Amino acid sequence: MSKTKTLFYFGYGSNMSTQYLIKRRKIIPVESEVACLKDYELIMNMGGPNFLEPSFANIRPSKGSTVEGVIHKINDNDLQKIVNTEGEDYQLVKLSVYKDGKRKTAYTLIYITEETKDIPPSKRYLKILINAAKENNLSKPYIENLEKRPSVYYPFLSEIFSIRVYLWVWLRT
Repeated sequence: MSKTKTLFYFGYGSNMSTQYLIKRRKIIPVESEVACLKDYELIMNMGGPNFLEPSFANIRPSKGSTVEGVIHKINDNDLQKIVNTEGEDYQLVKLSVYKDGKRKTAYTLIYITEETKDIPPSKRYLKILINAAKENNLSKPYIENLEKRPSVYYPFLSEIFSIRVYLWVWLRT
């Protein structure tokens, strides 16, 4: 029987949430800690399927910026599960994140796109990020910046579509 190795995965979008990983992806991290990725910025430039879910989180290099997120200690099979469920338009990258000033090596996914504009996400998706940031005690300024981001919401249509998105994610895991 081959032995799986553990590694760190840096979540900056919905994968910041340990509960999301457990409930939606069926991945139970060994541990989860807040970490920062220097010289990157959070951008909502991953195009969504339609006007109800117009975008999702991504990161891109940006000198002097910082992305806060969570490093989850998981096994290599779980990392592969994340890669498989996120889709083929992502690049798996190995980078340095910082926890209490100490450098750790982690993997993350970056969506490959030509889009450079920050596109407001759905209110539903942004709420997932804000809740994950609060759940993990990210910095107050970072949470406030998430809360200030514009989002889109269409009464009734957004609720119905959020059920479809939930089922879509559930079926992929």
